[in-house]
Amino acid sequence: MRKINIKTLTYYSTKGIKIFLILVGVSLIVAWIPDIIQTIVSNKPVPLIEVYTTSITNVLDMGIVGPLCFVCLHLLNKKDELAIIILASLLKACIMVGSMIITQTICQILAGIEIPLPELITKSATFLLLGGFALYFNNKLYSKLLQPLIRVK
Repeated sequence: MRKINIKTLTYYSTKGIKIFLILVGVSLIVAWIPDIIQTIVSNKPVPLIEVYTTSITNVLDMGIVGPLCFVCLHLLNKKDELAIIILASLLKACIMVGSMIITQTICQILAGIEIPLPELITKSATFLLLGGFALYFNNKLYSKLLQPLIRVK
């Protein structure tokens, strides 16, 4: 993977993708930090945690995916080849989450689960919007990566 030469792929990060990576990294922290603060302040577990003792989503988003966005941004700025692989992976993950949010929200509403408006906005709408942007940037990334393969006669 490290042997990928970014110059032969003709991919150069844009201001848009850099802003996207910052927004995703920050959004993951903003989406989950209120639950953690509420738990610390009230000294009670997060509501609806059920049988779990920890929220794996918080760990993954705030401990791995969020920081990985900033690592990717740093590598893009350095024009490191590994940035393309990380970026492609992050974009795919955001697309999957964005599309999953639609199905999840519909199922919750059909099941009669009330979703408070602040939670709907901070979690569902944010991830749906980021998923849409990820789809846009993913298409843009792959169109640039495929350019050297297209032969013009």
